Amino acid sequence: MVEIRYDRLTSIQGMQRQMERLLDYLGSSKPPMVHFGRMWEPAVDVYETEKNIVVLVELAGVKQDRVEVVVAGSTMVVKGERKETAPGSRKRYYQIEIDRGHFERVVLLPSAIDPDRTRAAYEDGLLEIILPKVDEERVLRLRVITPEGP
Repeated sequence: MVEIRYDRLTSIQGMQRQMERLLDYLGSSKPPMVHFGRMWEPAVDVYETEKNIVVLVELAGVKQDRVEVVVAGSTMVVKGERKETAPGSRKRYYQIEIDRGHFERVVLLPSAIDPDRTRAAYEDGLLEIILPKVDEERVLRLRVITPEGP
């Protein structure tokens, strides 16, 4: 027969309450500014027009020369860095919600695009990337013919 002492049960219930309070606190607080190597991801909108795929990337506070866009196949990667506004000055934060540091966002493109005609514009913290779709007429279709044997 197993005997459970009342003080151990009370101790376990107390630890459970403490863990629940800790998890509630962690769930309601903003993550710390230091992400221990994790990059943040900017918000994106992706939409399609008749001739283009358009990607809008929200990059408020990021300088244009700190952004790189790479298109490979059906994937587009936007990466860069948002630096601290006044590095070196002592600050006492009361609330931190703006991500800083390196960022990277991978966007899967919904259709084939022509990378040679891609263009981008950066204004008021929004990066707009216009990716022209490949014309169906330019798609090459081959019929494979087997050589006739002896």
